[in-house]
Amino acid sequence: MKQFLITTITFLLAFNMNAQNVQSDKKAIALNKEIFKIIKKNSLFTNELNWKNIENESKALVLEVNGSDNEQIIFDFYIKKLREVDDKHSLFYSSKKINRIKDSPLVEYPQGEYLGNGIGWIKVPRCLTYDEKKDAEFVNTIRSLIEKIDTENTITGWIVDLRGNGGGNMWPMLTGLNALIEDGIVGYATNGKFKEPWMSVNSKIYSKQAINTYKIKNNKSKIAILFDGNTGSGGEMTAVSFFGLPNVKSFGQKSAGYTTANVTFPLSNGGQLLLASAYIMDRTGKSYKSELTPDVLVSDLSNTKNDKVVSTAIEWLSE
Repeated sequence: MKQFLITTITFLLAFNMNAQNVQSDKKAIALNKEIFKIIKKNSLFTNELNWKNIENESKALVLEVNGSDNEQIIFDFYIKKLREVDDKHSLFYSSKKINRIKDSPLVEYPQGEYLGNGIGWIKVPRCLTYDEKKDAEFVNTIRSLIEKIDTENTITGWIVDLRGNGGGNMWPMLTGLNALIEDGIVGYATNGKFKEPWMSVNSKIYSKQAINTYKIKNNKSKIAILFDGNTGSGGEMTAVSFFGLPNVKSFGQKSAGYTTANVTFPLSNGGQLLLASAYIMDRTGKSYKSELTPDVLVSDLSNTKNDKVVSTAIEWLSE
């Protein structure tokens, strides 16, 4: 009798483990199919991908019982395929990573200072929060700095320093810097089939968050845009939002070249696929498919408010 019970328990345990494995595999298989369909339909590089091979290889992936491992295996597989066709911008965020970002405080805050001789300096870092209140805090920090500099001094030129800005969510950056320019279309995302405008509108980011509405006294002031090899993604798009204005000139080094527009696709497991689905264009319609080249190349890599890049920008602003 005792042997029978042990055998029965062993059988039940084996049955339950097998059931869990089947259930886990079902979720992973569903996620695999979901991502396959999204990328095939929406990737900017879909015509460069061999979808027959990808389908066969994705079905042959060795999936494990642990769901988180399966997720990473699938994510890594598709990222590798995208990188092989020169998509260097698409990426996945797991639900755990998204929650970690949400729970983390802002670690990089915008800075601003009056440099003297009529020049205001605004340093804008990356912004990735997944939190409306933190985004609003980021926006209001930029606008409050601009307001303070502009009201306490007679400003004839502005420096917008985007060096080291690795990207994230461009909208808080654009909304903060909206204080320097007139409202309107500041750029586009396009894939040849559609052309979606980027609108910069005073105080608009999230309807429930109070945004500083200050606009500079002289929106015809010259603006110097600074960027470097560590300016990427949303940082590059923020730079492009100023391109085409007659009072703007750029300084520094070539940017990182993450100039595709990523569209966020929520996944059924709580993660996200940020998929390169379009190229970016400035307000004049000029497209950018690789790194940005500044109007004035300056080799100084110091990335301080006193370096050669800043002093070169000041020379132009002071002309």
